[in-house]
Amino acid sequence: MTWLTAPGDRGSTLYVSPAIEELTGYSQEEWAAGPDLFEKLLHPQDHERVLADIEAAGGVPFRIDYRLLARDGREVWVRQETSTVRGRDGEPLYAQTFLRDLGELRRAEDERERIAAAERAATAEVSERESRLDLVRRVGDELSSTLDQQAALERVTDLVVRELADWCIVDVIEDGNELTRLAVARAEPTTGNGRGPADTPGDGVRAVAYSGRARLLPAPGEDTGEETARFLDGLEAASAISVPLRARNQPLGALTVARTARRATYSVDDLALVQDLASRIGLALDRGRLYRGVEERADAARVLEHVGDAILLLDRQGTIRLWNPAAEAITSIDAKSVLGQPAEKVIPGWQNAVDTVPVMSSPDPGHEEVVIPIDTARGERWISISGVRFFGGTVYAFRDLTDVRRLDEIKADFIATASHELRTPLAAVYGAAQTLLRHDFALDETGRERFVSLIADESERLGRIVNEILLANQLDAGRVDLEVEPFDAGELVERVVEATRAYAPPSVTLDVKVEEGLPRVSADLDKARQVLVNLVENAVKYSPEGGHVEVEAAETKGAVRFSVRDEGLGIDPEDQDRIFEKFYRADPHMVRGVGGTGLGLYICKELVERMDGRIWVEPNGEKGSTFLFELQTAEVLAHGLPVPGRLQFKI
Repeated sequence: MTWLTAPGDRGSTLYVSPAIEELTGYSQEEWAAGPDLFEKLLHPQDHERVLADIEAAGGVPFRIDYRLLARDGREVWVRQETSTVRGRDGEPLYAQTFLRDLGELRRAEDERERIAAAERAATAEVSERESRLDLVRRVGDELSSTLDQQAALERVTDLVVRELADWCIVDVIEDGNELTRLAVARAEPTTGNGRGPADTPGDGVRAVAYSGRARLLPAPGEDTGEETARFLDGLEAASAISVPLRARNQPLGALTVARTARRATYSVDDLALVQDLASRIGLALDRGRLYRGVEERADAARVLEHVGDAILLLDRQGTIRLWNPAAEAITSIDAKSVLGQPAEKVIPGWQNAVDTVPVMSSPDPGHEEVVIPIDTARGERWISISGVRFFGGTVYAFRDLTDVRRLDEIKADFIATASHELRTPLAAVYGAAQTLLRHDFALDETGRERFVSLIADESERLGRIVNEILLANQLDAGRVDLEVEPFDAGELVERVVEATRAYAPPSVTLDVKVEEGLPRVSADLDKARQVLVNLVENAVKYSPEGGHVEVEAAETKGAVRFSVRDEGLGIDPEDQDRIFEKFYRADPHMVRGVGGTGLGLYICKELVERMDGRIWVEPNGEKGSTFLFELQTAEVLAHGLPVPGRLQFKI
């Protein structure tokens, strides 16, 4: 809109566009009659800055953004572009100002910032998980690198204080069932009174070690460190975690970490991480004790039967003399069929594989391992293997890394897929926002609404992806609460299908089949709806050529069975056993490029099982597939009747 004023810093209004009333609520006449109206409408936080900038311009064209207070109290963001119109003699005639409403642009910028913040949060979550996995890996490497228990635990506690704590303490149950403080590490510099832990474990840590029950202090919802201080016998700390060290159901000690006031209190995620570390330390302690027992009794065969690594002992002629249970489990070859036989005769591809394995002349904590594939009855397995030569032959130790490699591949695929799924809506939002911000590209109201609608739709899509990732994390941490209540299964099916019809393509038809007299289901309604919505949306999404989708609810043996049957792409039989695994995605050629994070069916499985149900998939003849899940009826739970294959749950 145009605003003309007489020359000077506080010039009176000569003319103002009628649109000024729509923008501010004040008419043309009020603007013309009140030369100081502009200053009154300036937002208090912008008032001094705007007047100073106008005065400093001194007749030179300038542009400035600020807020006006409309008659109804609204804050209106505007952009003022002012220049002085001069006569032929060079004297100023009037100041010409163009005011532009920036409200829509501001909203677009705010939305873009919100989306960017969501992306940063998701990236931080992935980074945090990778950091924790790296800590677990490094702790495992330290524990497996040496049989010197004291040295290994000292290095482990140093790693923990670098990443997770200000204090890390390992207490171990020694001979005579006495708990002994074996390793203590602290971050530098410490804060507070500088007092360290006592030389002997206190009652709190003893209770954890012998009872097998972990402690998180302060408990969630508490804000006092008094109980933490009592638990740690006066060690000044804001939060602490103490978890038992166990192996083969035997108590071995306790792992305790503490944070001073410099850091935030521990969470249940931290508790899970410390428990993971404790399980590895417990296994390492147990393994160390087994090895020490061998040294004391000169009975190597006994300890080799208990270690987690596979052990293969060859004599000087290459004949197998020891083949422990772990070797049987990894290769699917039993000891009876290999003992006394040449290795190259009974182990497929052994000679080619062993040529790449470094053999040391003596045990070395820093020995080199190689990762090689071997053929077994279960298919190709990847193992890390190393060898040590001794006077009677050679000992090879190897571990199965197949699942680790598979997890690494799945993690890499998930990160790539999630990045792509996040980047696609973000690019659409960014493109639309940039278009709205352009000054050289005129948009009518319809065009602006179309771009704003695009931003909203893609933002919602991005939000769903982020929420899916966060929900999977909450399920892993056991932080999803259930509100069990009886509800109408038929009504749930009707509502979900009705909502899906609103956006399903015309080529896909959805039908509902609900058995008459269906009993009420006792479960969390919102979680059950989430599962059913996911399955129905998948049925539509994986039917790119259209077809028929049928959603059914029927009673079966004290439960209600929900089924979603489609005529879409179907599921390869090899994928059916893994389709509910976290991050798992079917062959891209099978799903024909249909997007997804690989979390949807994992979330469905976790939610159904937490509601004491079960979920599975069946082929749908030659075309499509059928997903089914069952939830117990309210009548069964109310009477405590047993349901085959299910846990009892009473309300």
